[in-house]
Amino acid sequence: MPLVVQKYGGTSVGTPERIRRVAQRVAREREAGNDVIVVVSAMGDTTDDLAALADEVTDAARRRHPREFDMLLTAGERIAMALVAMAIRDCGCDAVSLTGSQAAIITDEAHTVARIAEVRATRVREEIAQGRVVIVAGFQGVSRTREVTTLGRGGSDTTGVALAAALGADRCEIFTDVDGIYSADPRRIPDARLIESIDYQAAIELTTAGAQVMHPRAVEIGARYDVPIRVRSSFRDEPDYQGTLITRRSHVMEELALTGLASERGNARITLRGMPAGMDAIATLLSRLAARGVSVDLVNFIDRTDGRRQIQVTVDEGDQLDEAREICRTMLDEQGGEGIETETGLSRVALIGSGMHGTPGVYARAFQVLVEGGVDVLALSTSSISITFLVRGADEDRTLQLLHGAFGLGTESQ
Repeated sequence: MPLVVQKYGGTSVGTPERIRRVAQRVAREREAGNDVIVVVSAMGDTTDDLAALADEVTDAARRRHPREFDMLLTAGERIAMALVAMAIRDCGCDAVSLTGSQAAIITDEAHTVARIAEVRATRVREEIAQGRVVIVAGFQGVSRTREVTTLGRGGSDTTGVALAAALGADRCEIFTDVDGIYSADPRRIPDARLIESIDYQAAIELTTAGAQVMHPRAVEIGARYDVPIRVRSSFRDEPDYQGTLITRRSHVMEELALTGLASERGNARITLRGMPAGMDAIATLLSRLAARGVSVDLVNFIDRTDGRRQIQVTVDEGDQLDEAREICRTMLDEQGGEGIETETGLSRVALIGSGMHGTPGVYARAFQVLVEGGVDVLALSTSSISITFLVRGADEDRTLQLLHGAFGLGTESQ
């Protein structure tokens, strides 16, 4: 029988009514002659509520007690998987729920941010062979030292695609509360276009840049194991509705094909003034930030006429900002720098598409429209299929609107 993996996000299982709706959808798949594995997230805001509860009990629970924090958060998915299994049984299908440990999702030992090492899934195969629908708790696994671990935000997507890859599923569907992947956030860009098909690389760039429909790690697994992924809304049942398919590239290799825009707020820029010229200081700074687990998004430097250099790094303004500033101040003192400045409330806006770097005029058009719109670009980075602009948070929506219109990404332009 064909094997289908379906992942349902927290909104999709957020209420008893929605859980029953999920169960009915799964039952229709069984009636169609398919074996089904269901991966579920915690209901609604359960994960956030549990994290907040931990922080009420003890300060910085995630950092100070990572093992117990993982044990706490996995309770959310266990609740959801059991309720979904009950609802599916009420629809006349035999079903069994499994934790990440029971499903043999083996991870490394990095609590709260574990990565999947392998999926053994012997128990999952056995249950499917018995004709049961298998409901697996997303977001979690077990290390080789038998410790419960969690995969970080978006981990249920990763669980779903990893299971599909390991079991050779015929379909992997990610059900969420939006219709699919859009050319920009439709809540902010009214004429944003639903993308019917997108290749893995563009999807990774969009999700990494801030599009929150899927987690980039899940798309990376799909690309590595050639698992087609369909992103759909769990609230739509129309026969002709298909959502967005993430798969191999199908269009002409060197054509200009702009896919969309994504943005991410909550960035901070740290500027070190009067640092020594040359690459040694930058290399040392980046090594120290990496050693302390601080992720750097953008790096820029400007050489001055007096032989000194201004270095800028962009980091998340959340938990890592204080640590990043401490490392930068130490470097400044050691290198005889002049001062340090921090600017918060910044946003990254990424334009995603293939063929940009071989097509004259793309950079010029992007900068021209932003200059004319009064947007100050603070920094810039590029990849083979993206251009990322660092702007002030107040300019984020305007930057999205200007670029979306300038490159004809909306529904009226198609």
